Parts: sequence; C-alpha cells; structure tokens
Amino acid sequence: MEHFKAESFKENGDFVDFFILVAGGWGKSSKRISYRPHFKEFLIIHEIDESYQELNSDEIGAETNLLEAISKKAFYKIDW
Repeated sequence: MEHFKAESFKENGDFVDFFILVAGGWGKSSKRISYRPHFKEFLIIHEIDESYQELNSDEIGAETNLLEAISKKAFYKIDW
C-alpha cells in the first residue's frame, strides 16, 4: 500500500496514469489516480466512463479491484 501511495502522489496534485490488465491481458482498464497524503485519500477517475471516486486508504480494497490487481501483478503505472 505504501508503494502504491508513493506512486500515486505528485507534489503538484496532478493525477497519475495507471492501467489494469483484464481478461488475461486481452484488455485493459485505464485509471487516473491521485493520492492526497494530508487527507489520506485517493482520487480516482475511471477512464472508461469518466466516473470519479474519493476513497480513503481503508476503502480502496472494499470499493475497487486495485489491490487485487496489484497482488496479481496486473496493475501498471504509465510513465509518459
């Protein structure tokens, strides 16, 4: 979780681009994520429908599949 927080944080508050491989790698789900350490919350934009979530660290596992994707090595950061 600490590594995920660090990768999702930018000092200027910008979002970071990530994707999750789905269907055995045949597709992907793109996300823009920003971690706000002073509020201990993640801001998540789901690219497929531009939906938005604000979740604290405890809610990430229950409300998203991000931790599962990380554990399955199917979650990647896009470095432009």
